[in-house]
Amino acid sequence: MTRITVSGLGERHLRAERATLTATVAMAHPQRDQSMALGESAHARIAERAVVLRGTGAATWHSIDVLTTRVRVWTDKDGAQHRDHVTSGTVRIKLGRLDLVADVVAELSALGATVSTAWALTEATRDGVTRELRTAAVRDARAKADDFAAALGVAVTDVAILRESPTSGSPAIRGSQGGAREELTVPEITVAVAVSGEYDTN
Repeated sequence: MTRITVSGLGERHLRAERATLTATVAMAHPQRDQSMALGESAHARIAERAVVLRGTGAATWHSIDVLTTRVRVWTDKDGAQHRDHVTSGTVRIKLGRLDLVADVVAELSALGATVSTAWALTEATRDGVTRELRTAAVRDARAKADDFAAALGVAVTDVAILRESPTSGSPAIRGSQGGAREELTVPEITVAVAVSGEYDTN
């Protein structure tokens, strides 16, 4: 009896369905009260925009972090030390309306935020596709095992071991995350399931 060990893969590329924008403000000023005032003003405007987007249904979720203030000491090119107070806070917005991503990023940036974008599928889509890909991965592994068995002049009789291998789906960014709407390309998310199997032959 010969045991054949092979791997199988099921993979699909799907257009992203959600975009989570992380908008962070960090306002520095030598005076603590001025730093806090600047930070609170920018943070409040961004938070207000998040609430509006959520209310219209364009955003499916948002969170608003509490502002924090820290002291930053830095040295200039002449060797002189300076002391600033930095007030910072973060607002996160999950957009379901992907056609609004570029405009919202530009708007939040204009309000003084540094904005990053994370793309994702909905949990329902990812879970459903993952279940389908498990079947595809097992079939792929079995087809390879059958090919090797045929080359050896034997046949697969049983599956001895089947393991799922760790995999991850990652976004392939193919366009600007900011700027004009026509410059933005919504990326595809790769969902993959990999297995390894050991097959007994006669």
